[in-house]
Amino acid sequence: MKTISKLSNLSFLAIGLILIIAFGVRLYKIDRPIADWHSWRQADTASVARNFVKEGFNPFVPTYDDMSTQANGLDNPNRYRFVEFPIFNSAVAAVWTIWGVNEMYARLTTVVITVFSTLLLYLVVRRFSGEKIALLAAFLFATLPYNVFYSSTILPAPLMVMGLLALYWSFINWMKTEKIIWAVASVIFANIAILTWPIALFFMLPIIYLAFNKYGLSAFTKVSLWIFALLSIAPFIAWRVWMMRFPEGIPNFRFLINENGIRFKGAFFRWIIVERLGKLILTVGGFTFLVIGVIKKPGREKLFYYAWLLSSVLYVTVFASGNVRHDYYQVPLIPIFCIFMAIGIQTLLTLPSQYFNRAIGATIALVLLLTIYAFGFFEVRGFYWINKPEIVEAGRAVDRLLPKDATVIAPYNGDAAFLYQTNRHGYPITDRPLEKFIERGTKYLVSVDPNDAGIKNLAEDCKTIAKTETYVI
Repeated sequence: MKTISKLSNLSFLAIGLILIIAFGVRLYKIDRPIADWHSWRQADTASVARNFVKEGFNPFVPTYDDMSTQANGLDNPNRYRFVEFPIFNSAVAAVWTIWGVNEMYARLTTVVITVFSTLLLYLVVRRFSGEKIALLAAFLFATLPYNVFYSSTILPAPLMVMGLLALYWSFINWMKTEKIIWAVASVIFANIAILTWPIALFFMLPIIYLAFNKYGLSAFTKVSLWIFALLSIAPFIAWRVWMMRFPEGIPNFRFLINENGIRFKGAFFRWIIVERLGKLILTVGGFTFLVIGVIKKPGREKLFYYAWLLSSVLYVTVFASGNVRHDYYQVPLIPIFCIFMAIGIQTLLTLPSQYFNRAIGATIALVLLLTIYAFGFFEVRGFYWINKPEIVEAGRAVDRLLPKDATVIAPYNGDAAFLYQTNRHGYPITDRPLEKFIERGTKYLVSVDPNDAGIKNLAEDCKTIAKTETYVI
């Protein structure tokens, strides 16, 4: 708060306006159901929160709606869901406990988290690079179309980003003041980041850099740093050990590392650099700014930004197939990209007049900036679409017509978004003969493909509870 109070009136107004913009642009289709892009992961996350509300809060044994074998080949009748520690899910559950279960409130939770991230990014960059670059980085983070979409989803990644930014800010202050309050804050935020999404461990290189920049090689002998490291990693290790008691609830993750040996192949570089950075996330304009920012000689930030960028490269390299498969895996990269983009813009705006035409440089910067939003929104606009509204309609019918304790089969290519809409536990995939489902007490099936030959045959032999042109129960 002291740092914020030191801001000039103009700076306070500027960052305040950016935060308002960050909140406002994320209200676009904020009430969309969980049937948009990456609905399967959002449904898994939201169902844990909803079950906290419906069944009682127990973050040490989180459950979701999926009882199938698709996560790892094991039956999961208890619906265990052991991935990240459910900090984000718990926050959503708390909001839902107050205002009721509604996807819009869950999305708003992510939006508020991202507004705090925007402020934290501004504070971190302001410390190293000054007011102008900090405002530029915050503005880009607030408005980048890719980031706008993913920071209004029901996913844990934005909370991890906030945890990392808060960790960097508190650790910077700890190294500057050596006050215990900042050390405690650093431990808390490190745990929030790592427990929310363990890939945060890759982003500890900037912390290591800050420690060595402060103490040099004597950092190895600093007891306080070892205590910080131990307290930051111990809860994560404890969680991983605890998870082993529930093997059926641990999804297979090995395919995210290097499936089909894709790492460093041509397809890997094409997907990450061309499709993701150059097209979806930064577009050609943002990628140009990024390159200019990276090659510019470091200022007083020294190697802090480069340590951050190296963390990103290591993360993408290790989780090669995960980053190729899923575009939301790049969410943790956005802050450092925005920083280097801001440096790139500032470089174009301040070209030395004896060698460059500043007016042309400013014009190019403006044109490239406009392409970020024109091309970026074009790429992500489809992410908001509800391409299969039938699952929402059918889900509401199931919730209205079937017993509250019924388990259902809601096949949707393994995507649990359809199952989530039913507000029931069950199966998003037919992973066994129907007789096996019946033996285990699952007597209901809902389909959004009533004209499918198999569904028609079932309708002849089973009781049809409801049928429309778009679904059958």
